[in-house]
Amino acid sequence: TVIFESRRLGVADVPRNCAPLKKMTVSDIAIAQIDLADKEKGEVNLDASSHKIADGKSYDTDVLKELERAQRRQWAVGGAVGVLDVALVVATIVAGRLAFVEPPRDGAIDTTALAGWLGLCGAIMIFGGASIMIKTPSVEEANCDCMVFQCYCSTAVAVVSLLVWAIGSAEGPSLDVIDGGSVLCGALFAAIWVSSQVLCVNGIQIIGAAVAVAVIDGVTICTSFFWGVLAFNASVRSVAGVAVAMTMMVLGVCLATASSVISDREAAARRAQELRILAEGTPQSRRTSQQSCTSAALSVQALPTATSDAPEDPGRLRKKVVGIFCALGMGLGNGSLMVPMALFQHGLPALGIREYAGEELASLAFLPSISIGIILAQLVLFLLYWGPAMCRGRMPEFHLRKVAVPGLLTGVYWGLGNFCAMYATIYLGQTVGFPLTQLCLVVNGMWGILFYREIRGRAALATFVLASAVILGGAVLQGLSC
Repeated sequence: TVIFESRRLGVADVPRNCAPLKKMTVSDIAIAQIDLADKEKGEVNLDASSHKIADGKSYDTDVLKELERAQRRQWAVGGAVGVLDVALVVATIVAGRLAFVEPPRDGAIDTTALAGWLGLCGAIMIFGGASIMIKTPSVEEANCDCMVFQCYCSTAVAVVSLLVWAIGSAEGPSLDVIDGGSVLCGALFAAIWVSSQVLCVNGIQIIGAAVAVAVIDGVTICTSFFWGVLAFNASVRSVAGVAVAMTMMVLGVCLATASSVISDREAAARRAQELRILAEGTPQSRRTSQQSCTSAALSVQALPTATSDAPEDPGRLRKKVVGIFCALGMGLGNGSLMVPMALFQHGLPALGIREYAGEELASLAFLPSISIGIILAQLVLFLLYWGPAMCRGRMPEFHLRKVAVPGLLTGVYWGLGNFCAMYATIYLGQTVGFPLTQLCLVVNGMWGILFYREIRGRAALATFVLASAVILGGAVLQGLSC
């Protein structure tokens, strides 16, 4: 009998005598028995209700206690992250008031504005940890639909945006900043954001987080830069320098992705060896291997059949293409996310959008329009997404007890990070400010290394360090070239 972590295992990790595991959750105790004595049948027997496996042996609750500790750690870290995020937002607002600098116009950038740099740092730090609550065991257990989870996030972003606007306005909130043009910009912002988030989830599910993140961040950096140059007349001092900088950042993203792939492969090889020893070795070697495996619990992923000669799925290539297009769509949407705010700030008479002329910074004045737009766009997109299934009698499951609070907190984090990113974009421009927020990939990777232990092994860690250096070097070069 062995206990192992299914989420981290691939096809090559499971001995040939193992049949595919059915989907299991933490509440199902997540304990499986592989009957190694019956190698021909390769049955996997579960008896979650009694905390026993099919041979009648009772397991101690070490695995369950570890899951509970992980849940508590997750909430403690989530609370600390929330406090840090609020502090970064407050610092950005205070700097914008005490050291006010007139926002640049006509695509120019102003590197002397302290609020712009604080906004950039805040966006990097907040976005880098915005997804930590998604890793909460209860969320993984629920296996919630991406649009349902997005409903919680959208609700929190709308509320947080209103609160920041109400508290951060120097002379108090004024409804004068809301008109037809601003609501149109807010709805456009929300439609891009909600749809791109759904594309992101689907892309990651199809082609995996490693490849999807590389595609998304690379396309985001390029898209944001080209919006600044082509649509907002941003000046570029050195075209060659910008080209090299963007190449470096995209290369760094690919290296960061490679570090995750290397880590997963090394971990898979270790686990495969442990399972082989357990299946074929002596009783003593089995006990040793079992002890090395009992620290991991099953996740909510299912394992495919471990046969190297399995026939190729005829729809597999088509599915991968769909996943790549989802990641490309997310990158295009993410890179275009600040365009509605720029339209709100500078105006576009052809669409009936007036140039913002208020005393508050555009990043603050735009927040109520974002809230209204998110409420409208989320409702429309939810009905488009779930409407056909609901007409057939299939209702969405909202998993209130398990998913509501993590989903709302994820939206709170993202809303605060988005506010900081708008400050960075106003002062540092669409060509520098928003692309540099993608440095959050480095922060996200540090979370994966130091807290979640997702990247292990010398080769993987060395690759990630190199990736971070390349990304940071590209970011500095881009700042000097614009």
